[in-house]
Amino acid sequence: MKLKMNYKRILPYLFFISTFILYGQNKIEKDTVYYDENKIEISKDKFIDKCNAAVFYCKQFDIDNYIVYKVYHRMYFGKLTPQEYNQIRMYLNQQSIKNTPKNHSILIHYEENLAGFKESNEYCNLINSYSLEENYNYFNLNAKKNNEEPIKSIKAFKQIVEWHRKEFHNLKKFNKDVANYAKQQNKCIRKVELRFKTPVYYAIYNNNNYPLKNDYFTWLEVNSIIKTTFTKNHPDIDLIILKPNGEYFIKNDFLPNSVLFKLLKEKDWTKFKNDWNQSIKTNYNLGYGIIFDTTKDYDYYIPSCY
Repeated sequence: MKLKMNYKRILPYLFFISTFILYGQNKIEKDTVYYDENKIEISKDKFIDKCNAAVFYCKQFDIDNYIVYKVYHRMYFGKLTPQEYNQIRMYLNQQSIKNTPKNHSILIHYEENLAGFKESNEYCNLINSYSLEENYNYFNLNAKKNNEEPIKSIKAFKQIVEWHRKEFHNLKKFNKDVANYAKQQNKCIRKVELRFKTPVYYAIYNNNNYPLKNDYFTWLEVNSIIKTTFTKNHPDIDLIILKPNGEYFIKNDFLPNSVLFKLLKEKDWTKFKNDWNQSIKTNYNLGYGIIFDTTKDYDYYIPSCY
């Protein structure tokens, strides 16, 4: 059983994004710029090579008269000073009932944004007082204004609306998802803390009435210390492993428990960092060593907490 619930289901993007992904298409001719993971402009061919590499992922941004494509690290090894480690450790101790001693590694599951049921639905483009046809016309009018492809038929629109309301406008389902996720994650917390003596924290930067407390643990509403330290150049991360010497590992994608446990068990990450650096240098689509173990296509189910 895969232990990770897809929190994107309860984040405040919902209907607009789901329909835009399915039907949106920008028709305006714009200049195109490509940047690598170090924010250096590169050619389209080099950009494509990097996007195919195991260690990277890519995103598109529409900015004024430009379409900007950027490369980001899918996973990253970095280094803080021991003083910076202590600053984060003491901050987490202040915010939590846990007390992380000196010289202990720390695991942080991080979410940039989470929203409660009501707040999530406030971002929805559906207008409850409108009929299906009125919502259909309203949606396509906005699509036209934004140079996006309209939904071609009211039948297709109805299917999207029915799916969307079932998934996102059901308070009972929302609460059940939240409770199930907490129960599943508690198994991960216990496994990491008992097996590796590593305190686990669940942290939110922007909380819009998401339920912080559950039957198993409490989310921490954290200030900018986590964001400015780890997410400045890595905006989509959801996991941080921080060692007492300041070494850290962050990621934003699937991570098998087997790889997570290696990172928590081994004190010396030299081999792991060499695998990572070699994968970066070659833009290898499968990656080497621990990177290959992280990104390869498995023929069977692989447990993943984070």
